[in-house]
Amino acid sequence: MAADEEAKRELPEAKSAHNGGDGERRSQVPESRGARGGGDGERRSQVGDGERRSQVPESRGARGGGDGERRSQVHGPPTNAETSMALARRRLLDLCKRHKDELIDDWIENVLALPPERGRYTDRPVGEVTENVRSWLAAFTRILEDGSETLLDEFITHLVEQRYATGYSISAPLIAASEFRTAVAGVLDTTHDDAEADGSSSIDVLRAVDALLLQFEHRFAEAYAQRSLFASEERYREIVELSSDVLATIDQEGMLTRLNVRFEALFGHSRQAWIGRPITALAVAADVPALRTLVLSASRAEAPREATIRCGTRAGLTKVMTVRITRLYGEDASLALMRDVTEEVARRAQILHSEKLSSIGQVAASVAHELNNPMAWVMANLEQIRSGAHKLVSAARPVASGSYEDLLRAIDLIDRSCHEALAGVERMRDIVTDLNLFSSSSERKPERVDLVDVIELALRMTGPQLSQLCRIERSYGEMPPFVGYPGKLSQVFVNLFINAAQAMPNRPRDENMVRVTTRFDAGVHHVEVEDNARGMTPEVVERIFDPFFTTKEESARPGIGLWVSRNIVEEQHGTMTVSSTPGVGTVFTIRLTGLNPTDLPAPRPPPEPPRASSRGTILFVDDEPMLLNAFARAFEERHEVLVAKSGHEALDLLRDRGGRIDAIVCDLLMPQMSGMALYDEIGERFPQLLPKMAFMSGGAFTPSAREFVERVDNPKIAKPISLDDLERVIGDLLSGGSKRGH
Repeated sequence: MAADEEAKRELPEAKSAHNGGDGERRSQVPESRGARGGGDGERRSQVGDGERRSQVPESRGARGGGDGERRSQVHGPPTNAETSMALARRRLLDLCKRHKDELIDDWIENVLALPPERGRYTDRPVGEVTENVRSWLAAFTRILEDGSETLLDEFITHLVEQRYATGYSISAPLIAASEFRTAVAGVLDTTHDDAEADGSSSIDVLRAVDALLLQFEHRFAEAYAQRSLFASEERYREIVELSSDVLATIDQEGMLTRLNVRFEALFGHSRQAWIGRPITALAVAADVPALRTLVLSASRAEAPREATIRCGTRAGLTKVMTVRITRLYGEDASLALMRDVTEEVARRAQILHSEKLSSIGQVAASVAHELNNPMAWVMANLEQIRSGAHKLVSAARPVASGSYEDLLRAIDLIDRSCHEALAGVERMRDIVTDLNLFSSSSERKPERVDLVDVIELALRMTGPQLSQLCRIERSYGEMPPFVGYPGKLSQVFVNLFINAAQAMPNRPRDENMVRVTTRFDAGVHHVEVEDNARGMTPEVVERIFDPFFTTKEESARPGIGLWVSRNIVEEQHGTMTVSSTPGVGTVFTIRLTGLNPTDLPAPRPPPEPPRASSRGTILFVDDEPMLLNAFARAFEERHEVLVAKSGHEALDLLRDRGGRIDAIVCDLLMPQMSGMALYDEIGERFPQLLPKMAFMSGGAFTPSAREFVERVDNPKIAKPISLDDLERVIGDLLSGGSKRGH
């Protein structure tokens, strides 16, 4: 339709060019006559301006009714007008043959002289114009000879394709063709023969020329419109076929009538095989009602709606698609656009999963922090009780007698109880350490990883669930450390162990088994997690790493655990594969090479044993009063101990003492004023004290705390704190050292 409109807009200009409607061509005929020299006066008068102007409208009328004249020849004897036209066509044919070169030269000259606004072939080569003029004349000559339009149609096809290739105006060929009339008029002015003796005048010849031009116009307009329609269809077809979305047309009943090639690539089905089938057959059973609602809405010409539909593929995969169906204007059909958003939804789910893990990590870090504080003072008090018991035993032995035996036994009981209590607290500290490590699965910097430690951490985290269902076998080979993210890797093994536990059949515990095997070979760390659970079919194995695929019930997890796990392994330059046999068991194999060792931070020096330090003034800052009391009792015999329950209280003490403090041990995270804020305040008021600060932390679980720990090089001590570790740090501060924490 657009091509027809364009042709209608531009064709009138070409028509007026050879209909004689404008003065430009008429003015050119006398100039051509003058340029070629005089001729027969009578003949000149016949083609003069006045007579041509009076005759041209008749020519236009004759041209418009050319078909009618031709039809009249069939139904009755020829009229005078028809006879005159036949004679004029014979004379024109004679001119085209006898004066061929002259006509071509004049025609080319006139075309090249056209101004740009008259539709000239913009910057077209002269050779191209010459070839086109020769083809025009050959086509017109053939029509005059035997009425055949074959050459004309071939040439018009060439012109249309040429126009599409070069982009010049559609009216340009029409205006160029109209210059044939000017060339014929010029030849008529310069020929001196007795051609008019046969009864044809020059005006009749020009009418014959107009008829040829009108014939060309009609055929060109028709060919151009068809080519434009074809080009439009080709563009539409190309857009449809190259679309990254599935595009389909459906009838009023929702039956597929057309599909693009993307359908085959995405679903694996033949397009032809699905033509005539309902579009709802693509959806999984649970989503058929939603897709049917879209079809009905489009058939009623309602506003387009969109839905997320799960569709099955020929390979058995599940694709998540957004489907939008729109009624096609003026047709009893609708267009369905189906976009594959499986990866996008999976990424979104992974983000949600990561956020969930991050939230769990935040909670775990908070719990660890809250546990670490009471464990710190319990541990400190137990160490002091045990130390006091040792002193009592030493003092009582020299005077030991029967009356002291009960006291010695009591003291020994205190000592053993304290030893066991300390062991329990240390076990609690290990659990909190594991919790902190697991909560750091989003760690930003790689570390040197001992893979066995990571596996053992995952076994401890899943122990309560796994140990009730099966026995755990370990076969660890010698493996050097590698560079990676231990927190993320622990998430991988936790997921594998949980999956193994959930796949265990209902049978005695000792009959169920999970075996972990590690080895190092040719620079690659190998880990196999094997179970003798239910196993999986080949179809399940093929899809086990697909996002959202799960063999569990719909109420269970969304089925991205293994997909996320494989991404974590691949992120650390590894692979993760699986083999399984139904009724026998499953083996997951992980191969890791690790990241670039140059990404590792500088190694920390090993802790040194505590050394005796000179007496000094120590300020402990913490929001836990009992922890402060325990530290005060532990160090008051060797140092002057000051305590502050907040950062503001610590600043007041420093101000009162004029900054005369030898060491400051401060909690990192406190309400109102954190240890980080206190560090900044001391830097402004008492900058000489900054190297004398150390920080305690039950877990740096906020972004600002992590940034501070990485930026500031002062010693850091992890809670719960061993008194030996604390004494070592205080000794470093008093001796002027500033060794990074333990």
